[in-house]
Amino acid sequence: MKAPVITISRQFASMGRTIAQRLARELNIEILDRDIVAEAARRMNMSIPEISHLDEHPGYNRFFMRKTYLFNFGVYNSSEKLFDVERNVIEDYAEKGNCIIVGRCAESILRERENILKVYIYAPFEARVRHCMEDLMIGGRNEAEADIRRVDEARSTYRRRHAFSENPYDNFDVLINSDTFGIDGS
Repeated sequence: MKAPVITISRQFASMGRTIAQRLARELNIEILDRDIVAEAARRMNMSIPEISHLDEHPGYNRFFMRKTYLFNFGVYNSSEKLFDVERNVIEDYAEKGNCIIVGRCAESILRERENILKVYIYAPFEARVRHCMEDLMIGGRNEAEADIRRVDEARSTYRRRHAFSENPYDNFDVLINSDTFGIDGS
């Protein structure tokens, strides 16, 4: 039996990252969050800003193709290549087990594996606005609301491209309202 893995997906400003970090500390296991992007950048011989640009601007990126993959892959959708590399990073860590993997559609990528607990953390919009303003120090209410909507749309687009289910909630074992349970109770 393989060592267990927990995937945690979350809404922006739902405290999901903080909850994942606390859980990893309490269980004394590795957490992969932004490390996934860093490892993908390393494997692709690119910088983290270049990788972030690909993630935020999907499609054909001439700089990316010219720098790294033009001769190896021909014309290739750079955001799809990035997702392939991130998927490989996630699968490599899942193979080792005993870790928490945050975001990147990990629950969908690992859907066929055993010993995976797939968690989704969410919160009501008002709680997320409050968290943005108080904890993330994002300006006023209008700026917080705009940031939430922008990140929600970006994540929704990412999920539509990379999740393997029309209904994203079909992929999860547990849904947690962090506003109800707080960081400690979640």
